[in-house]
Amino acid sequence: MDVSLSLNTILDRVTYSSYEGELGVRAITGVSSLTEAQTGEACFVSSNKYARELEASKASLVILGEDVEASPKEGQLFLRVEHPSIEIAKLCELIERAMWVKPAPGIHRMAEIADSAEIDPSASIAAFVTIGEGAVVGPRCVIGSGSRIGENCRLGEDCWLGANVSIERDSVLGKRVRIHASTVIGADGFGYEFEAGRHRKVPQIGSVLIGDDVEIGANTTIDRGRFGPTRIGEGTKIDNLVQVGHNCDIGKHCILCAQVGLAGSTTLGNYVVMGARSGAAGHLTIGDGAQLSGECVAYADVQGGGKYGGSPAVSLIAHQRITVLRRRLPDLFRRLKRVEAQLLQD
Repeated sequence: MDVSLSLNTILDRVTYSSYEGELGVRAITGVSSLTEAQTGEACFVSSNKYARELEASKASLVILGEDVEASPKEGQLFLRVEHPSIEIAKLCELIERAMWVKPAPGIHRMAEIADSAEIDPSASIAAFVTIGEGAVVGPRCVIGSGSRIGENCRLGEDCWLGANVSIERDSVLGKRVRIHASTVIGADGFGYEFEAGRHRKVPQIGSVLIGDDVEIGANTTIDRGRFGPTRIGEGTKIDNLVQVGHNCDIGKHCILCAQVGLAGSTTLGNYVVMGARSGAAGHLTIGDGAQLSGECVAYADVQGGGKYGGSPAVSLIAHQRITVLRRRLPDLFRRLKRVEAQLLQD
C-alpha cells in the first residue's frame, strides 16, 4: 500500500470534537485493525471493551469514540469523534482515491463501439468492451475490460463498472451507479409455461431500471421484467451473489446481503434490510423498514417496521424462542417418555 496522507489532509476530512497527544510520524501510510496496526498507520476504536487492545496498539493515529477511556502513548494521536466507524471510512476514501487512480478518458483501441452509440468524451472505456447500437454512456463513466453494454442501454454520469459486467439491452442506470465484476443486469427472467408435456419459454421483453447511487456486488444477477421493468431504487446497496427475479420492485436505500434471493414480482419498500441467504417467495410485499435476519424467508406479505426471522418469516422474538425450544426438544422427549412410563406403571 503506497499511500501518504498528511495530518492536515486527515484533519480536513475527519469530523472530530477534540484531540489528544501528538502524531509521531510525518504522514499516515495506511489503515489497519487495532491489533495489527503498525507505526505510521491509523485504526479506530468504538467502545471501552477494546481498551486492552488499544493499550497495546502500535497505531500512530487512533480515531475513537468520545466516551472511550484511554490516553495516547508517546508519538500517538487520538481524534475523538461521535461515530468512529464513519470517520475511519472517510479516511479509507482518501486512501482508495490514492490507490485506484481513475483511468484517463478515452476509448481503448481494442474496444468495439457501435456506430450509433453515444460515448461522452470524458468516459473511460477499457479493452475488450463491447457497446451496442443506440447505447448512451454518460460523463466520467468508467467501464472495465471485457464488459458489455447492450443495445439502447443508458448509463448516467459517473457510473463505474468492473471487469466483465454485462448490461443487457434497454437497461437504464442512473447517476453514480457502481457495479462490480461479473454481474449481469437484464438477463431473461425465469419464465416458463407447461404445455403438451414440455416447458414453453415465456419471452421476457421488459427492462431493468436502476436509480442513482446504487451499488451492486460481484456475481449478482438482476433479471429483466417480463413486460415492464425490474426496478432498483435510489441508494440501494446489493451485496455479492444476490438474485433479483423479473419485475421485482426494490425501494430506496435498501440493503440486500450476500445470497439473498427474490423471486419474481417481489416488492420491497424503502429502507428494507435483508440478511445473508434470506429471501422472498415472490408476488408479495415487504413493507418499509422491515428487517429480515439471515436465512429468513417470506412466503407472505411482511409488515413494515418489524424484525423477522425463520422460514416462514415470523417476528424475530418468536423465531428466537422457537430456536431455543427446538434445541431443547431431545431433552423434552426424554422427559415425556419418563412421564409416560410412570403413568403406565400407575
